[in-house]
Amino acid sequence: MTVVVKDDQVERIWTAPDGTRCILVVRKTAPMYTVTLIRHEQVVRERRLYGRATAEMLAEGWCQSSPEVKV
Repeated sequence: MTVVVKDDQVERIWTAPDGTRCILVVRKTAPMYTVTLIRHEQVVRERRLYGRATAEMLAEGWCQSSPEVKV
């Protein structure tokens, strides 16, 4: 599980009706991007990636597999 530190930037990518949310954490050290899927305060999925575009594509894929997501 990712530990967010003061210098990290956290972006909410999307939220599903059931409260599941996808966040992107941007770090200053590699791997710089962490995509995390959280449901009821529990981490369901998490991936650490080196490219922002790859991280955004992964988040989009997770979004498409979840019905009725608010972006």
